[in-house]
Amino acid sequence: MKLSIRLLLLGILSVGSGPGMFPGAILHACAAEATASGDAETEKIRRIVKEVLGEYASSLNDGKQAAHGAGNEILGEIRRDNRNFVRGHGPAYFKPFLDSQHPRATVITCSDSRVHTHALDATPDGDLFMVRNIGNQLATAEGSVEYGVHHLHTPLLLIVGHSACGAIKAAAGDYSQESPAIRRELDTLQVPKGDPGMVSIKLNVNAQVRAAMTKFEPEVLSGHLAVVGAVYDFTNELKQGQGKLDIINVNGETDAAKIATLALMKEAPEAKAKAASHSRAAKKAAAKEGETEEDSAPDEKTPSKHEKSARKTSH
Repeated sequence: MKLSIRLLLLGILSVGSGPGMFPGAILHACAAEATASGDAETEKIRRIVKEVLGEYASSLNDGKQAAHGAGNEILGEIRRDNRNFVRGHGPAYFKPFLDSQHPRATVITCSDSRVHTHALDATPDGDLFMVRNIGNQLATAEGSVEYGVHHLHTPLLLIVGHSACGAIKAAAGDYSQESPAIRRELDTLQVPKGDPGMVSIKLNVNAQVRAAMTKFEPEVLSGHLAVVGAVYDFTNELKQGQGKLDIINVNGETDAAKIATLALMKEAPEAKAKAASHSRAAKKAAAKEGETEEDSAPDEKTPSKHEKSARKTSH
């Protein structure tokens, strides 16, 4: 039976039906073989399917799928950027956080590719314990957030929503045709139907702050944790500057005027700020100290954002 199934699968894969067509055919073929079989035989069939699909995937080359060509180009750029990073950061750069991490904040933010740590921290290595998911929510990443608060003891839990959020747009509309996995994550976003804009984005951030304050109530009440909600506005919808991080909620307080008077919002004096950020300064200095003659060689040319964007459009 193993040989017959293997030949059947290989035959299906050899037909030019396209990568999106063959899984269904394979499932039907396997189901037919497995119907009269016991659990042991069914498990054998599953192993055969995995083997054949693995062989098929490894046999694909650049000429089989155009997407592979784009993937190779993108991976090449990522590897090149990483080589440049390695050249610019010697061993001393990593020393402060080589054996353990002591982040200053746990951050829940969206998986959106337009939202990244450099907008929040000039030197995020070792500084931010990042938790990302669609909709910057607590419910789908509770364990990760709990680890940051309870095990890493970060004094700040920062929840960052953002303008033009696709998750909010989806949750505010009809997402019944999405996959079960995506539906599960959208189900936990409580936003009004038909309102995919900034009002719902802020409502969601405030809802996440409330959920976090409930979960971590002892830490908040004892003063060991501050829960802050913010919106990263890269579209400048709030008219405060493109890329501005707008703090909209501090431990449940949402009045902007009152938030501005809170001690948490007072910038630390320069001397204290420098002392508090010594690790960041050390990392910057270490990056220079760690350079060797080879490390200081010119960086490989990396395509600009405009060039990358043009390539994406062409694909």
